[in-house]
Amino acid sequence: MSEGEGPGRYLSRGYQGAVYLTGEGDDRVVVKQPIGRGVARRLRVWMLRREHAAYQRLAGIDGIPRCLGLRPDGSLVLAYVAAEPFRESLPWPVGREAFFTELLGIIQSCHAAGVAHADLKRRGNILVDQAGRPWVLDFGSAILAGTRHGWLFRLACRMDLNAWVKLKYRRRYDLVTPEDRAYYQPTWIESGARAVRRVWRKVTGRRWRKARRQRRAGG
Repeated sequence: MSEGEGPGRYLSRGYQGAVYLTGEGDDRVVVKQPIGRGVARRLRVWMLRREHAAYQRLAGIDGIPRCLGLRPDGSLVLAYVAAEPFRESLPWPVGREAFFTELLGIIQSCHAAGVAHADLKRRGNILVDQAGRPWVLDFGSAILAGTRHGWLFRLACRMDLNAWVKLKYRRRYDLVTPEDRAYYQPTWIESGARAVRRVWRKVTGRRWRKARRQRRAGG
């Protein structure tokens, strides 16, 4: 199925399928539609069912889009949230500290419901509405509690909290307060990924190229 054959206005495309906006006013909904054929499509349908199971556990939690169910073709339907992706340049009507306090509460409520997001470092998964309040979405990578692999759920919960600290302090871990330091415990996956990034930056000369661009811009 091509992007033009979707149920509404095309928004984006991800590993689960294509995302569309349909409806008018308060009736607007977001549809995540599986694409492809054969095994690839069946895999995407399965992933959307998993995400639907996550949203069922999260029903009623403030800051989580309302899930409206699955369609016969496997599409996941969510209530539309008038918000935009998180970025530091956004205004903070409620105050930056209040925003991150509320975001932490949403994350902890998700964990209490047995859902770990596992991909909060991707800023597009956190939205900011017109009131400056946070919303968390896209639970396609979520890990659910109650499976045979309880250690994986605990690991994903830890990654969620680490992501919260990273966003709040903009990677300035030396500025983390003693109170918030309790939420930051790098996992072996994150430590390994950070080491790989450091090596890659040295090999590719990324810092050197950035410094040269800045000198040219200033000169």
